[in-house]
Amino acid sequence: MTLLLTLSTSSLTGLFEDPENGPTSLLDVPSFAMDHLAFRGLYIDAAMLSGWSLGELDRLRDRADKAGCPCLVLHDEELLPLADADEAKRQEAINRVDRLAVAGNRLGCNAIAVRCADSSGEEAMERATEALRGVMASIERLELNLLLQPSTGLTGTPDGVTDLVKRVGGFRIGVLPTYGTAESAEDEIERLRRLAPYAGAMLFEIKAYRGKSGHTGADLSQGIDTLKKVGYASTVAIHYVGTSPMKDLDKAREELQAAIEAD
Repeated sequence: MTLLLTLSTSSLTGLFEDPENGPTSLLDVPSFAMDHLAFRGLYIDAAMLSGWSLGELDRLRDRADKAGCPCLVLHDEELLPLADADEAKRQEAINRVDRLAVAGNRLGCNAIAVRCADSSGEEAMERATEALRGVMASIERLELNLLLQPSTGLTGTPDGVTDLVKRVGGFRIGVLPTYGTAESAEDEIERLRRLAPYAGAMLFEIKAYRGKSGHTGADLSQGIDTLKKVGYASTVAIHYVGTSPMKDLDKAREELQAAIEAD
């Protein structure tokens, strides 16, 4: 399998306020992403599903399948207190992961991705490990994978988040890295190189494009080249954080696809 470009639904948030040029709701995103932007898959931002019923999740899945732009990953940006010393807070976080798993299953996703709040210290890491092991049975039963997004504390570093993955163990746990958020280009590539072997999915943060200077964020071609070198062969989702999605998303897709197809 080669690298497949997909889209994080949060990239289109600004277009919901412009119904003449963009989707009117999340339900319209699959056909819009396919027909207007040529993306063949979606990473769903969990915050955009707040208050949704199971029936509405089924409708989104049906629309995504019909459009040929399936829901692939449900990612949650909320920091979950899975390592907290307060048992009640840990249980609340576990319950949220369970709800995400149900939603991910109804959407037809192959993975859900979560962030673990500050897990500095051995005791905290042990609590996070125990909590995550506790949810793996339900995740596996729903035929999903669990991906950890680098966040804060020890899980904010490549060694920390991969250590937590190893502690939990099993074939259905991995990492969802985001390329484009490090302080320097050297740190960016080194972090990607170390996380990609554990990655079940991948986000590329896209900022603005400025004339001949191109992308103002991380070097996208260098990021794709790094993924190729370490043997990553799955989906790459554009996570757009700029203000001109229609213009910039086309340019980002073209640049990334050219890098994917380059020898």
